Amino acid sequence: WFFKGKLSKAYMTLRDALALFTKLENKKAIGITNNNLGNVALTMYRAMKRTSTPTLCGMSIRRVILKGSAYFKSAIETGEEALKRINDEEGFSENYLIFMQQLSNRYFNRAVFLLTVRDDHADPEEAENQGMMDLNTCKDMDQEVVDNGDREGFKGDKDVHFELLMGRIKGILLLMEKGYDDDWGIEELFDGAKTALVHALTFPTHNLFRQVEPAGQMQRLDSALIEYYLQLAWKNKSYKDEYTRKAARIAVRMMFEDEYVIADAALMALKALTEVTAVLSTDEMGGDDGSTVRASLFQHRRTISESISRSHAGKDPMSHESFVAANVGDIAMESF
Repeated sequence: WFFKGKLSKAYMTLRDALALFTKLENKKAIGITNNNLGNVALTMYRAMKRTSTPTLCGMSIRRVILKGSAYFKSAIETGEEALKRINDEEGFSENYLIFMQQLSNRYFNRAVFLLTVRDDHADPEEAENQGMMDLNTCKDMDQEVVDNGDREGFKGDKDVHFELLMGRIKGILLLMEKGYDDDWGIEELFDGAKTALVHALTFPTHNLFRQVEPAGQMQRLDSALIEYYLQLAWKNKSYKDEYTRKAARIAVRMMFEDEYVIADAALMALKALTEVTAVLSTDEMGGDDGSTVRASLFQHRRTISESISRSHAGKDPMSHESFVAANVGDIAMESF
């Protein structure tokens, strides 16, 4: 239900599952369910804010924040207990690293949640402080898994690692958009994702390309990089031209070299090309007038946007925003 944007059904199903797992004293399932409920709470919050919806599943925004905070707290506590137990029983093993990565994901999920809901939190300062601490904890854990993976025989699936890095990148970009500084060092994440993708390209049948072709995966990465440079251009006026040009160069490669372009990536590329028309001289645009070029690019963006909108035709605003919010790609849902 979650990835279909059916948030009420997703919430009620997981809530009932949590009650059952609690009764059965299944701690692993309890931890997974709490994490997923926390993610649903974040997604509900985003959809409610975008649509100005006062309540969802009988909960106000303040109630959603309280419940989400409680779910993530329980998920992390359960994860910490499991990690300690494995360390006591097995020491620093492959299994230990697998559980550490899972716990790291939960810290990242809570960080994104708290930093997103900060302004509506009962204690905004506490929410921000805890969110930043969670980001640092996640970063340290991610690095420990990478540093020790080869030594312990745990390398993880390359497609999983790429998706993990893309999720981190998306989360950091969203936080930067909300005004937070990049304390993580997002360029390291871009480098890691590129390395994972280049490695996968040497294997035509790699799992990373089961549903998305190599060009599509590269476009996902390039689209995020364009978004990053455009944010830097907006925040650093002294370097606006430089960052805008960097974003546009990536966009040009994508739009002119690839046989097809994913819709969302095309929108981001066209945004960069539109922005760069205010930076380039008439000579650099081959003598074309900047306003004419911008108008043409705006029309292309509008055409793509309308095509995407038609796929959601008939949906009410809440259903549409719920679907969008559920597929942002920055948080990690867990399977049983």
